Amino acid sequence: MNYFLGIDMGGSGIKMAITDEKAQILDKTSIEMNLKADPKTILSQTLSEASKLKFYDKVKAAGFGSAGDIDYKKGVLRYAYNLPQWKNVPVKRLLQKMSGREVFMDNDANIAALGAFWIDLKGKCENLICITLGTGIGGGIIANKKIYRGSSGSAGEIGHISIKFDGTPCNCGNIGCAEAYLGGKNFQNYCRDYLKDKKDALVKSMTDGKISNLTIEILYEAALKKDKEALFLWRYYGEKLGVLIASVLNILNPDCIVFCGGLSKAHNFFEKSMKEEIAKRAFKTPAKICRIIFSKYSNVLGSVGAAMLPNHQKQKKQRRCRQDMR
Repeated sequence: MNYFLGIDMGGSGIKMAITDEKAQILDKTSIEMNLKADPKTILSQTLSEASKLKFYDKVKAAGFGSAGDIDYKKGVLRYAYNLPQWKNVPVKRLLQKMSGREVFMDNDANIAALGAFWIDLKGKCENLICITLGTGIGGGIIANKKIYRGSSGSAGEIGHISIKFDGTPCNCGNIGCAEAYLGGKNFQNYCRDYLKDKKDALVKSMTDGKISNLTIEILYEAALKKDKEALFLWRYYGEKLGVLIASVLNILNPDCIVFCGGLSKAHNFFEKSMKEEIAKRAFKTPAKICRIIFSKYSNVLGSVGAAMLPNHQKQKKQRRCRQDMR
């Protein structure tokens, strides 16, 4: 049996898992992220913590995932807006030197997609889109059972598809991006503005009289209590998401779309309106054949996907070699 280490680095923490070649989690842990510490220190601390995991001494190779602009071939984290110390960091070279193991690297959206491919779909899906509903809207694509990165490694920026051509400005510089409406902070700000004049809303009373205290968590709790304004806002979220997904279905025609991330747990309140909007906009055949899944494994998709990265990359090379021999 082969063992792999997966490392998923985010702005608030680093998650680690050791898996076998079938993505079974054998042990896992996490540490907080110190944004002020230099990258070498962080990587050293990460491996120190990982070395305490069961089967670490049997680990054959490791995978590393992070948000940001990543050169996956060279294993360099070029830039990440939420990790100010991490600029042109040769993560792969540093980890290989520290661990004595081969290391593979990719961005967080791609490793989440690989995690969903293995955990949610047991490796039995040809074409998969994994969409993260979090602070931002991330996208990872599995095409013909392989990560699809595009010509420059930039594929999967689903959150920056425009869903309103004259809409809200996005942090990326575009106008009307899905992320400008569906990203956690942006949706939260929209809800605050909407609720300002809603005096009788239960959700408003849950903020101690200060609308600035409203969070996505409070909006979710209010929906559980059947507050009509909270339910309306989640329906609105579903409608906007449906516009985006209809375009994704028409362009990419996947077998399955897997949603993960913090906002996905509220799907009971927006799934219906999302599917209604998809039915209005998407071609019938791709919409009919595509399964939509809300992952129950959001917390481990990244670390498991990272752990499966070494196997994934090696299988890809083996397929290329067989094709060349033909």
